[in-house]
Amino acid sequence: MLFRATLAAGLFIGALGAAAVSIIGSSHGALADETGRYTMQPVEGGFLRLDTQTGAVSVCSDTDGTWSCAPTEDERSELEKENAKLRADNLVLREQIAGLGEKPKVTTPEDVDAAMDAFETVAERFGRIIKIMRREMEELDQEFNEPADPDPAPAN
Repeated sequence: MLFRATLAAGLFIGALGAAAVSIIGSSHGALADETGRYTMQPVEGGFLRLDTQTGAVSVCSDTDGTWSCAPTEDERSELEKENAKLRADNLVLREQIAGLGEKPKVTTPEDVDAAMDAFETVAERFGRIIKIMRREMEELDQEFNEPADPDPAPAN
């Protein structure tokens, strides 16, 4: 008789447990189907929570009866930071390249005249320098080619 009572109690408790799992599972499944945003994985001292939309991982734990989740640093966040830095660097470089490739302004006839005037001034000054150098070279050649005084005066 004791065996039958124990067996009946065990079956009753098992049926209640199965019903509870079914109810919890279906309501949790409905919630998961509605949002589907987070998945939980049991770990020592709590749970890991994965945000399936952002990829953020948090550690959830019970402290004095209060559950809280703290974000974890992971490889993805480091890669996202590096990606953001590279995108900013890329933008700066693209702006610099765009600045280098600007087309020159249209040259007007007045601009050409001013450039030619400046070139003529440089050419005239260069020509004067050449004339001065040629004159000085001729003077040096004359001094070098003059016959030396064959009879220097005797020194007393």
